[in-house]
Amino acid sequence: MILRMISIVLLAFSINSHNPNQANLQIFDVKQEKVIKQSPLSSDLQESIMQLLQSSPAIYGNIDMNPKSGLILHVQFDKPVKLSSAIYPDLVKEVYLFLEPGLQPKSLIFFQSTKKFIVVVLKGDSNKFIIQNSLP
Repeated sequence: MILRMISIVLLAFSINSHNPNQANLQIFDVKQEKVIKQSPLSSDLQESIMQLLQSSPAIYGNIDMNPKSGLILHVQFDKPVKLSSAIYPDLVKEVYLFLEPGLQPKSLIFFQSTKKFIVVVLKGDSNKFIIQNSLP
């Protein structure tokens, strides 16, 4: 199930190109099944995402990760970032942040020097994050 959702999201995002000299943000609406916004990543939103990624992450233990609603933020950092939690063994180059109303945020994290990724659950409120960051 995780692979199915990842493949759908990756396909939707792969249509759009990325400028490697600028952090990029794409927002995917789960119900509409399409990218609804693409823009450079603002420094404020990047800081908010970084704080959320460092909010006591825990490895996601379930099999199913298919959201039924909400947003998926795809962030490609211009330079890989270091996150303070020991759960992240390498610099992070790319993040998919799953923000489903009523659930804690989840994130699919891709690392710089390895071809590995992890899925984590974050301490936070998806609704609050969406509102505080004026996401669509």
